[in-house]
Amino acid sequence: MVVGAALAMFLVTRGRALLRRLTPQGIAERVERRGNEAATGLGDFYATFKAASQTREAELRRELNIEAS
Repeated sequence: MVVGAALAMFLVTRGRALLRRLTPQGIAERVERRGNEAATGLGDFYATFKAASQTREAELRRELNIEAS
């Protein structure tokens, strides 16, 4: 009987969480969170790309004996 009550409470709690995620506010929160994650990832990508680009440019300038401007 205790197991049944605990299971019922678990299902009610999970059901409320699911319903909360499906409300407009819940969807907006998820979209905002995903947008922030994407922006962070894009910023990391840009920083990595910029550093690699600068490193490669320095290598080419050294190999071709071109002064940095």
